[in-house]
Amino acid sequence: MKSLLFYLIPLLIFAVINNTIAVLTWPYYLVLLLAFLVFQLGRTRYPKDALPAVAKTSQVAFYILTVATIFRDQFLSPLLINVLLGITIGVVIAEIIQTKKKSS
Repeated sequence: MKSLLFYLIPLLIFAVINNTIAVLTWPYYLVLLLAFLVFQLGRTRYPKDALPAVAKTSQVAFYILTVATIFRDQFLSPLLINVLLGITIGVVIAEIIQTKKKSS
């Protein structure tokens, strides 16, 4: 359960920043970077060489979300970031469900 917080807290931070901050400045980018690093710690729940495909997919979805959020002010709208956030949350939920089935 503790490792799931590595996924949920960064996603919550991304959602709050995207929906409450109009213009991103460097302190917000720093918070996003820290949230990104915390999300990467979620990989610690798997053995080093045995990262499942669904975990790789959630990592890729989060990478895309992070890059899109960084470029939000210049090129993208917050609505598109919310769509990407929803997709990432869906992939993370699928990963959690699949890994719980395997551990049972």
